[in-house]
Amino acid sequence: DPHRWLAETKWLCEEVKERESNEKKLRCYLLQSREQLKHFTQMKEAEHQSLFKQIKKQEKLLEEVHKEKR
Repeated sequence: DPHRWLAETKWLCEEVKERESNEKKLRCYLLQSREQLKHFTQMKEAEHQSLFKQIKKQEKLLEEVHKEKR
């Protein structure tokens, strides 16, 4: 039956378009999530570096105070 075949074909085309649209949205969301993760990772790394520098300064100050006490 050609009418049934045409209806099924149209339905399948709509189904494919919907799935492609959903896939595109998910890919976009995935890219955004990756960028956010990259950004947060860089921020945390910078924070760790800053804390490490502060610790080094504190250690240096403690050494100087210790030397002065001697």
